[in-house]
Amino acid sequence: MRSVITLMVVVVLAGPLSLSCSKWNNDAPKDREDIVLTKVQKEILHNSNGFGIDLFREMCLELEGENVFISPLSASLAISSVTNGAAGKTLEDMKATLGFATYSPDQMNGFFKHLVPALKEVDNTVKLSIANAVWIEKTFPVKSPFIQSLQQYYNASVNLLDFSDPKSPSVINQWCADNTNNLIKKVIDRIDPDTRLIYTNALYFKGKWKETFDKKVSWQGSFTNLSGSDGDVTYMEQTNDYGYTETNEVAVAEIPYGNEAYSMIIVLPDTGVSIMEVVSSLTREQWSEWLEDLAPAELNLRIPRFKVEFDSEETMIPVLTRMGMGIAFDPYNADFSNISDIPLFISLLKQNSFIQVDEEGTEAAAVTTIGFNLTSIGPGQTIPFHVDRPFLYFITEKSTGTILFSGLMAEI
Repeated sequence: MRSVITLMVVVVLAGPLSLSCSKWNNDAPKDREDIVLTKVQKEILHNSNGFGIDLFREMCLELEGENVFISPLSASLAISSVTNGAAGKTLEDMKATLGFATYSPDQMNGFFKHLVPALKEVDNTVKLSIANAVWIEKTFPVKSPFIQSLQQYYNASVNLLDFSDPKSPSVINQWCADNTNNLIKKVIDRIDPDTRLIYTNALYFKGKWKETFDKKVSWQGSFTNLSGSDGDVTYMEQTNDYGYTETNEVAVAEIPYGNEAYSMIIVLPDTGVSIMEVVSSLTREQWSEWLEDLAPAELNLRIPRFKVEFDSEETMIPVLTRMGMGIAFDPYNADFSNISDIPLFISLLKQNSFIQVDEEGTEAAAVTTIGFNLTSIGPGQTIPFHVDRPFLYFITEKSTGTILFSGLMAEI
């Protein structure tokens, strides 16, 4: 019987427990400068965003209308990183699922090496940090080219640990806390005796609204959940100019942070239209059309304060299997021979998340952990945009369209 290594992907997205957790950046926003991409990089980004939309849609459908909050960017970064260790059909299927089928590993890796630093610089008022680390059981043989790719393209730190030491999980958990502003303090309770390699990606975002909401006018109201029940919420409200578009099924608003490099896109179904109908028809083409059609409009914006906790441990492998990379989860056919000569397969891939949004802005973090186990309208008109029923929300970078986070709020 062949020996194998399992790959665990855990994305943890988190928001502020309270405003006292950390202070908001009050610096004056500097002018926004667009991120410059080559033609090939634009193509790769388009495909990467397509993967993000597909992953989000399938996660929502898999969970049948429960709250969902994921980071497509963190998932793409983590899976792309370990794709450097895949070979043969496993490599082909992973690249195809990520949207990188026609591009070389160097083009894929080079894209992220260019994009990640650029995302950190586009808004001086937004805090964005992205970190990578690989944790190797100190006796496990890992091939040098794999490690070199992680260091060269993903700036990953390389750490040798005695996985049998009960203190090892706390070392990894501390790294996660350090790289998410203490929002994500634990991603593992213990390390399985058969674990040989763990890969972690941490993504932290904190952005203050360009136009903050006045707490004095926030008020208590009712939110109609997908189940039909009512939830009590605090509504934040203001009238201002925002990007806006509408179709015969949804209205879409763009709420900017800082210098407008980053924004939250809210997709609100019309009354009588189920949020799951919108999810089912969500495609990368539909997403692009919404963004292209956004135009300035005066909105009476009313959105709830909200927070979401999310755990996808049972759902992400089935979703990615349907999306085409099932071979990576097959202990008999997966090929990660560019990591080690000891056969490997992905046994666990999940996201855990927490986000909270309030009058000041949004704070979110993601930790992707990959563990390997040795086992077996017209101007002048004020438009009401009242988010009092289930909705979709996305945090994106404007010049490239990069999707950092995506969520379905079905129940508050």
